[in-house]
Amino acid sequence: MDRISELPDFIAHHILSFLNSPTELVRMSVLSKTWLHLTASFPVLYFSDDDFTSRDTFFKYVDYATTRFYLQNVTLYRLKLVATLEEHAELDIVNRCLELVLNNGLYELVIDISITNSSSNYRLPNTLLSVSVLESLTIRGCELPSSLMLDAVKFKSLIELKLESVSIDDEAIKHLTTSCPRLEEFHIVSCDGFKNVCVYGLRNLQVVWIDYDTVVERIDIDAPNLLFLFITDIYGIGAPQMNLASCKKLVVVPYFGLPSPNSNGFTNFSSSLPIIESFFLDTKSKFDSLRLSSAPSLISFGYPLVMYYQWPLLRLSTHLNVCMQCYLDGDINTLWFYMLRLFLYQKNGFEVLNLYIQATYRQKFIDLEKLKTVTLPPYELEHVELQLDTHKELLDYVAFLEAVLWCCRPRSLILRSTSPLSDFKELSDLVKITYEKLLKQEDQGHTSIQIVKPSSSLLMSLSGEGRAMSFIKEEVVQEEAG
Repeated sequence: MDRISELPDFIAHHILSFLNSPTELVRMSVLSKTWLHLTASFPVLYFSDDDFTSRDTFFKYVDYATTRFYLQNVTLYRLKLVATLEEHAELDIVNRCLELVLNNGLYELVIDISITNSSSNYRLPNTLLSVSVLESLTIRGCELPSSLMLDAVKFKSLIELKLESVSIDDEAIKHLTTSCPRLEEFHIVSCDGFKNVCVYGLRNLQVVWIDYDTVVERIDIDAPNLLFLFITDIYGIGAPQMNLASCKKLVVVPYFGLPSPNSNGFTNFSSSLPIIESFFLDTKSKFDSLRLSSAPSLISFGYPLVMYYQWPLLRLSTHLNVCMQCYLDGDINTLWFYMLRLFLYQKNGFEVLNLYIQATYRQKFIDLEKLKTVTLPPYELEHVELQLDTHKELLDYVAFLEAVLWCCRPRSLILRSTSPLSDFKELSDLVKITYEKLLKQEDQGHTSIQIVKPSSSLLMSLSGEGRAMSFIKEEVVQEEAG
């Protein structure tokens, strides 16, 4: 018995939503008459000319599918249209199909259309502005409707708005966003025509993502529930002036690019972010010095941060103290550790230091003995985490660990691995060396500290990806004689 065919239509449609192309949908339709009916009534349309070998077949399919839904008077859940137009007849088909779909209404629209041999981009129909049930809108490489600044925009249900490679000016940004009272997420990526991003009066707005490759002078956001602000200065043009005073819940700001080209560096930039808790910085150049001021709520600072997937590490941290994360994506040597040592002895307030070993060891730590001539004791820290690159030689890890412990004296240390540790001997050596180095550090300090060494059963469980081993220093309670 075909149990799937007995499912309610809305559940079967949800299953079909995981298909990636019209070809897969056609394959499903031939399974049975039931599945033929389900695919015909499936309210999600995904059109991409890359999925077709014949342009004529592609545009005929687009015309047929959208006309069928229009005649059935069905409101589409999602329409994604990706195409390159080469002939006027293709433009006519796209215009007609969009009008049909928009007149019936839809909830999600992704439109990505380019025109070959033309100096202008495809212009979206004015009908788009009247789709009041639309919840998600993504526009790539298209011109906005010509009546945007003339007619009322009825995006009363829009939650997500993403503009990419779209020409839009300051007033259009302001007008468009204020016409979306329920907006929660706003992206403006590689767009041109604007110098200021002003977003006002959006109480539901939580995420703003701004990627710019032209001069942006000012970012002014009035959104009391904004949580995340992502800024990417693609060509290192410089950080804009910012007014985020009303964003009382803004806690995470990753910035990719360069600081403002003035003598104050990031001072002006950070002073506009007094309430953030986490600030991630990735720049295209190295700094001799970096100054952050007027950020009393800051509990985590990451520099440099080059991978988007690393942001969640902050939220997943088991240590809630103030912390700093260092992502070592380039050459690292003894000079880097010397600078880290100097930084730690500034009044920075960091108690947790997360270090991720993702560096290129082109220069060995041959000058470590010279560093040991520095008379300052290691900086006291509550916790240190080291991310292991298991492709490195054991001697490299030993040198790195010695350099870390020259800089700081942690009460606890965690070793994490980016890949499975299948070599039991290698893993045992790592644990033994780490244990001995930490114990030696405490012996040098003349303190009675016991370090909890992972058991052999724990070692066996650490061969899986992403596992960690912990070393915790515990004071040994001395029994009184008597």
